[in-house]
Amino acid sequence: MTLGQKLSAYRKVAGMTQQQLGELLNISAQAVSKWENDQAEPDLATVRALADIYKISVDTLLNAEDVPVAPADEGAHAEENERIEKSETVLPIGYCKNCGIAVGEENLGADTPVILCKKCHEAEKLAKARETVAKQRAIEERQRQEQAVIAENRHKCKKRFILSTVIAAIAAVLFLCIYIGVSEEFNFFVALIGIYVVFAFASCLFYDCLVQEVVVNWFEKSFQAPGLIITLDMDGCLFYLGMKLIFWVIGLIFGLVAGTIGVLIGLVCAPFNYPFVMRQLRRDYKEGVECDLL
Repeated sequence: MTLGQKLSAYRKVAGMTQQQLGELLNISAQAVSKWENDQAEPDLATVRALADIYKISVDTLLNAEDVPVAPADEGAHAEENERIEKSETVLPIGYCKNCGIAVGEENLGADTPVILCKKCHEAEKLAKARETVAKQRAIEERQRQEQAVIAENRHKCKKRFILSTVIAAIAAVLFLCIYIGVSEEFNFFVALIGIYVVFAFASCLFYDCLVQEVVVNWFEKSFQAPGLIITLDMDGCLFYLGMKLIFWVIGLIFGLVAGTIGVLIGLVCAPFNYPFVMRQLRRDYKEGVECDLL
């Protein structure tokens, strides 16, 4: 048994707390605690004073083989003294902000920016960790959704580009066949320009661009028929039906002429508009933006 253990045992046999013993020796309870925890040793004069207090000899106090035995009825009293000395020697640092219990060095969780006990500190760390994980998962889910939208838009751009290219190629082949069939002397340069114009025109019709706008606007032009005044008899009804038929034919012809004009204007604009359309399409595909198509 070490000297510190013997000092603690004799003090408990004497029924004193560390605070009470310190007052008898005119020292602090912390000093007594250091002796009993073998962190320091009392000097010879203090040892003699301790022997007098415990009513034993100095040799008995210093003899490692001499073990003090507490009386049977001293057990509960020693336990109570232990509780009292802990409450007297260990001053609380403060009180936990969350649960309100006294916080000392043995149960200190955090003291900055507020005092927390170990239990509350661990609970806060766990809550923060869960919040961080939840935020990270939300960010990952949002990124996954954004990537899915980008992939879907790119797929649409690619699919519609293939569709417009195929239809434009068919229109260019039809133009070439018609040109070969009607021309008496084949001109390669004229055929090449015609193929490009028709291909560019057919492609531009699939995109929200100048060519599409011109063609659609001209096709939407309509002939406004004037009002008719008729009599409510057989001749009047026949006259009304005949004029309606005439106006319908005139409107149809007007629409075809207007549409033809729109197509001609579109054919003129298409060779110049097509490169810008393709560049915009490439940018939309790269950024994952949905293409503006019909």
